[in-house]
Amino acid sequence: MKKIITTVILAAVVVSCNKSGGSLETVNKLENKDHKAGYAYGMNMGEQVKGYSESLKADSLNYDELQKGIADYLKADKKSRDSYATGQQIGKTISDFLKMQKLEGVVDEKYIVQGMMDVLKKKKDPLFAKDSVDTFMRQYMQDNVTRIQNENKAKGDKFLAEKKKDSKIKATESGLLYEVVSEGTGATPNENSIVEVNYIGQTSDGVEFDASKKGEPAKFPLRNVIQGWKEGLQLMKVGSKYKFYIPGNLAYGEFGDQSGKIGPNEVLVFDVELISAEDAPAQQQQPQLTPEQMQQLQQQMQQQQGGN
Repeated sequence: MKKIITTVILAAVVVSCNKSGGSLETVNKLENKDHKAGYAYGMNMGEQVKGYSESLKADSLNYDELQKGIADYLKADKKSRDSYATGQQIGKTISDFLKMQKLEGVVDEKYIVQGMMDVLKKKKDPLFAKDSVDTFMRQYMQDNVTRIQNENKAKGDKFLAEKKKDSKIKATESGLLYEVVSEGTGATPNENSIVEVNYIGQTSDGVEFDASKKGEPAKFPLRNVIQGWKEGLQLMKVGSKYKFYIPGNLAYGEFGDQSGKIGPNEVLVFDVELISAEDAPAQQQQPQLTPEQMQQLQQQMQQQQGGN
């Protein structure tokens, strides 16, 4: 988290004044864990902003104008987001953080801003003990991941259960669901094949997160893809078009992908056309990671990201 915030701040320009200016209600007490999380996150951001401001020396930031810039971004429409550059960059960081962690409507932005401003203005008695912030936030974020995992699992199970009622959709022993849109007549790939495909990937809500470029099929070793794809493409013949409904445990597992586009335990839907399949050269047929090893690797990467 700190690395991301620092990068944003160092890339921003010094705050400039503007006739407009937003404001957020001042916070004087923290009534629940969500309030504490917002305030603690803001305190961490405040330490980063303070360090950056101090590095500017004579050109250090005007914190009142900074606060207005953040408020402008969080409260204003896109047309008015043309002032207070550093504040707006921080506001975007806050907005992106809440969206990625699915905390929109859970953590109120005003607590984040208040926590940050209390650090920047060196408030004598902050609403949260500074030496408790990191410990609290680690536990809060772990609990939040668990919440998202459980919500996505329940949502995905319901979605797949509904799909199973459709007579056109078949299920494998692993839990992969697939629909044959059209059947080809070519060869069937194996786990060592290099495949060429056209595809569109969506969440169960219908939000597209990835797709091959039009007129440019994607080409890759089958061993390098998620388990649902690996299994599903070995059901297809070249020339086929299938639709896959992939449970979270056959996709990116309980931690989701690194980009944040795919959440923990999230069900994925793919439209896939298999263009070609060929055997990989012998030297490329390396041992594969087991599902358990893949899960451990994803967990380690998630923990490393959380510590940055």
